[in-house]
Amino acid sequence: MQHPLQSTIKNELKQLEQLFEISQSLISLASSQFKENQATFRNNVYRTGYIPCKLQNEFGIKNSFYHLSGIRSSAVASGTSLYFGSNSHFVHAVDIHTFQEIWRFRTRKEVMSTPAVEDDILYVGSFDTYFYALYAKNGMLRWKFKSNDWVYSSPLIVNEKIIFGSMDGNIYCLNKYTGSLIWKVKTKHWIISSAVLFEHSIIIGTRDRRILSINLENGTIHWKISLVAAVHARPAIHKYHVFIGDLAGNFYCIRAYDGTIVWQKNFSTPIFSSAAVNENIVVVGTKQKGLLILQTSNGKTEHNYPSEYAIHSSPLLFDNCIIYGDDAGNITVYNYLENSLLWSYKTEDKIRTSPLYFNGKIYITGSALYQIY
Repeated sequence: MQHPLQSTIKNELKQLEQLFEISQSLISLASSQFKENQATFRNNVYRTGYIPCKLQNEFGIKNSFYHLSGIRSSAVASGTSLYFGSNSHFVHAVDIHTFQEIWRFRTRKEVMSTPAVEDDILYVGSFDTYFYALYAKNGMLRWKFKSNDWVYSSPLIVNEKIIFGSMDGNIYCLNKYTGSLIWKVKTKHWIISSAVLFEHSIIIGTRDRRILSINLENGTIHWKISLVAAVHARPAIHKYHVFIGDLAGNFYCIRAYDGTIVWQKNFSTPIFSSAAVNENIVVVGTKQKGLLILQTSNGKTEHNYPSEYAIHSSPLLFDNCIIYGDDAGNITVYNYLENSLLWSYKTEDKIRTSPLYFNGKIYITGSALYQIY
């Protein structure tokens, strides 16, 4: 029979191990959570969409780069260039100061995936079923990888690996230097969501109504949870929790270590938008109920900012306001501290992309690439 003291010691050791795991995770997150120069969707590999600063009250359009067709790819920035894809089958590089085009690379179909850039190589998927690695300086092809359907998912770069999903139902992990396949995970439906990093795993939503945690090294599934509806949104990680919505209007806070649902709220309207999250609030757009602002700890509604138009755009969260687009083409800056509209600008096309914050400036794509001052 085990002595009561031994049982107590074991329990205490287990608690210490759990605390150590959590503290290591927080250290890892803090080290790269808010790097402005990470050229990836939502500014960082945790897809938080949060910038820890306040915006001033004056806004306007400083520059714009117009193209012949709409833009569903969010812009990313690296060095002195902005990169994004367009519905006219191109990947574009635009000078961040002059807004003049530096180069364009032609694919055979729309490019709606948001690029990622690292070590002067740009990675992006296209609806022509290929995933591309291009030299960021001149747009020349380095390698390409053939999937079996459209690639809408935005890539995640982790060390020598690059991870993305395809509409063929596979989640792919490639060697970023050669484009060779390291592993793939097969699901039963399209993959529209993009992967997020959590320690030694990636977490991603699927159209077959699941959230998956996948081992980064070998592609084995660490945990999975079944939902009531498909997932299009990208997960956001804050500390050791995952925040994500589904197409039935459920919004979840999930423990990233084991897939336990911490809290869940239903808003009865599809959620295509990816969440932005900080210590206090989590913000997400909806199809019919505007912008939701919830308490991070328990999901209680702080307040809603209504909109008569669908919000597919993934909002960018600051310490005083939120910026996002909607399906009427409006770019909106909302002060959630004072519950007031700061600025709105009407464009000529739906805004379904995420704003980018880089070196103190904001960029967003829609009918054009816009710089907001």
